[in-house]
Amino acid sequence: MPLNLTQKQDLVKEMAAILSDAEVVLTADYSGLTSNELNELRKTTREAGVFLKLVKNNMLKMALKDSQFSSMSENISGPQLVAVGKEDAGKFAKSIKEFADKHENLKPKAINYQGQDLDISELKKLASLPTYEEAISQLLSVMQGPIQKLMATMQAVPSKLVRTVDAVKASKN
Repeated sequence: MPLNLTQKQDLVKEMAAILSDAEVVLTADYSGLTSNELNELRKTTREAGVFLKLVKNNMLKMALKDSQFSSMSENISGPQLVAVGKEDAGKFAKSIKEFADKHENLKPKAINYQGQDLDISELKKLASLPTYEEAISQLLSVMQGPIQKLMATMQAVPSKLVRTVDAVKASKN
């Protein structure tokens, strides 16, 4: 059933609201995907915090017009799937890339990260970024290294003293 004018306006407002606090947006051609594959895509990306929507071109262009992602409207043609990530660009890109690798009918067309258009090849770079939790653990392990070395050095002094005293005792006996 086609949408009436007020429903279309509401859809554009909804998309504009979603885009207003987005960090990364991707558009992709989804023609050739079955409904089961689309449902699988929704499920896997939802776990990564990604919002997916199938939107008509004109409505998507209107929603993008006043956002930081307005430059993406040049690449919109044909059936479009819009993926919006609000938090973790690494998780976002990993979930999309993993699905696109398994299903060649999903063809990413444009990606925009924090208002900057990126080449589609940059999706792989974004996917290689560590998640927030991974980045924190890497930072903590780097911070822990100097502390461990300091503690080993501080323990080496008394143990060396003990070994020296023991060697002196052994030499006198």
